[in-house]
Amino acid sequence: MRDIEPDEMARRIWLADKIRQVLWSHGFQLLEPSPLENLETLEAKSGPEIRDQVYWFKDKGGRDLGLRFDLTVGMTRMVANRLDLPVPIKVACIGGNWRYEEPQFGRYRYFTQWDAEIYGVTEPTADAEIIATGSDILDAVGLKDHVIRISNRKLLEGFLRSLGIQTQPELERFFRVVDKLGKIGPGQAERELATAGLSKDQIRSILGFAGMGGDPAKVMGDLEKRLPKGEMITKGFQELSGTIEAAEYLGKLSKCTVDLGIVRGIGYYDGTVYEGFDRDADDLGSIFGGGRFDKLTKTYGKRDMPATGVAGGIERLMLSLDRKKLFPDLEQRPEAFVVTVNESLRREGLKIVERLREAGIRTDYDLKQRTLQKQLEYANAVGARVTVIVGPRELEEGKVRLRDMKSGKERDVPQSLVAEEVQKNAS
Repeated sequence: MRDIEPDEMARRIWLADKIRQVLWSHGFQLLEPSPLENLETLEAKSGPEIRDQVYWFKDKGGRDLGLRFDLTVGMTRMVANRLDLPVPIKVACIGGNWRYEEPQFGRYRYFTQWDAEIYGVTEPTADAEIIATGSDILDAVGLKDHVIRISNRKLLEGFLRSLGIQTQPELERFFRVVDKLGKIGPGQAERELATAGLSKDQIRSILGFAGMGGDPAKVMGDLEKRLPKGEMITKGFQELSGTIEAAEYLGKLSKCTVDLGIVRGIGYYDGTVYEGFDRDADDLGSIFGGGRFDKLTKTYGKRDMPATGVAGGIERLMLSLDRKKLFPDLEQRPEAFVVTVNESLRREGLKIVERLREAGIRTDYDLKQRTLQKQLEYANAVGARVTVIVGPRELEEGKVRLRDMKSGKERDVPQSLVAEEVQKNAS
């Protein structure tokens, strides 16, 4: 966990505003679940082992509580207990989470995510809408060269079962290996699968399966022929095909690729899954990820609804944007700093301050009642672009003096036009 300095905070605010605008434009309602959950709520889907990955404790009343490790669980708990909400339910959040994991590049124990969820829709149109939302967010912040890799967990589960792997613990174990294939490489994946007792033929088949994919327009027909037969695989292929078709209608097919190695390690996913990547930053990993979790709502409340959603990490997205220099100039320095020649003019100076602030100009002034020279030195130290000097002669003429702090040039302007002239000078 770390402190956020002003320059980074300005970027975070800009980024959150861009994301929020896209969420609103897609019809999502913003909310925020409680940062504290009953520990049993966090364990409900992930099991007791989640205790090793979250911050949890007993409060003064002896209750077992935990800090949220993602936004999906809390949002789902909220929706599952609201019988009055009409479906589809589209909700979103931008908020912080805590995970007790080893910090690594681009990952911290406290981190911020944006999250968008759709509840109550079985059709793959909801998955496509979520994919379009994620893609539009990346476009909005300038990261237009991105790719969204799509798969379906039913395909992998059906394939593993065709190899004789049947129990849920075994399936989840191999899901996790395939999920991190891009990070550990085929060599390490092969060793982990061998340790699990699989034969060389089984390992070769699994790695071959995970390597299938490509341009949806070119590979879907071939995949249908190559995949083994079975009810689960047929269902997964239909869901994947439907998502791709709906994504095409939304104009997002050019951003999508089929990748059967995309699994998503979290156990509550049970259908189509997807991850978004910056094409030029493979070392950062996925910028967002999500998928369908049709069985989660009934775990947390009175409503049993299908659901799909996506979440993206702010910190990792910022790294990608910073590399490509996509952040605008977001310095938090004052645009204008009002100084008065002497204390008797302070009241008139504050009137100018209020006029500038009402015009939406970031304005500051000296709080220590210092000399003119000290005020100017401080304005320069905090990086003010323009100083507005209030002097007796200028006031008699209904004017103030503007000084460009970069060039040092000064000019008198009418008080009635001070906001317009400051904006011209600061732009």
